[in-house]
Amino acid sequence: MIESTVDSLVADLVLGVHVVAGVVALGAGIGAIVTRKGGRRHNVAGLAYVLTMVVVVVTAAPLAIWTANWFLLAITVFSGYLVFGGYRAIGRRRAGLTAPTALDYTGHGSMVVVGGVMVGVGGWQTVTASPGLAPALAAFGGIGAGFAVAQLLQFRRPPADRPPWIRWHIGFMGGAYIATVTAAITVNLTMVPPLLRWLGPTVVGVPLIGYALRVHAPRFAPAR
Repeated sequence: MIESTVDSLVADLVLGVHVVAGVVALGAGIGAIVTRKGGRRHNVAGLAYVLTMVVVVVTAAPLAIWTANWFLLAITVFSGYLVFGGYRAIGRRRAGLTAPTALDYTGHGSMVVVGGVMVGVGGWQTVTASPGLAPALAAFGGIGAGFAVAQLLQFRRPPADRPPWIRWHIGFMGGAYIATVTAAITVNLTMVPPLLRWLGPTVVGVPLIGYALRVHAPRFAPAR
């Protein structure tokens, strides 16, 4: 009985930290989106978003395991990977790196594996059972694995032939924010059909990422 109470208190504490970090991440992400790219406010908001998303991911993983919600665990890994990719694009530029490191191979390689599993499981459940959220699982897995494979392939190209770092930064961070919004909508707008909650933000957000790339990429393109 005492052990159960302690477990419950720990779970409530982790959940509380997760919720607070998620709210801050939503606000920080908006701040990074609306401020001038490359400016101090953008950098501060972007760093706040990354740090709070680290907390979100770290707290979501045990919550998913405790509740045996493997779908949530997979999406948590997906979200964390996108934040990693977006921040790593900045880190590599600042460090002047041209060759991939062990960190790059580990991060992107892990997403290829996890994304493949998500696509396989989601596709199998969609075909053989009641689909539920399986199509969303397959979609997110495909997006994550696609990003990861593209990154690994571009590492094989000469630095001068690679896409500008800003394209990767916007693509990864935009995808990460879509995942953040998706999680918030899924938890709070339960009256909306599940599949619409999971895929709606992606349908809206992807064209916005394309718009951001058209607007901001030319200004940063020379700096690779």
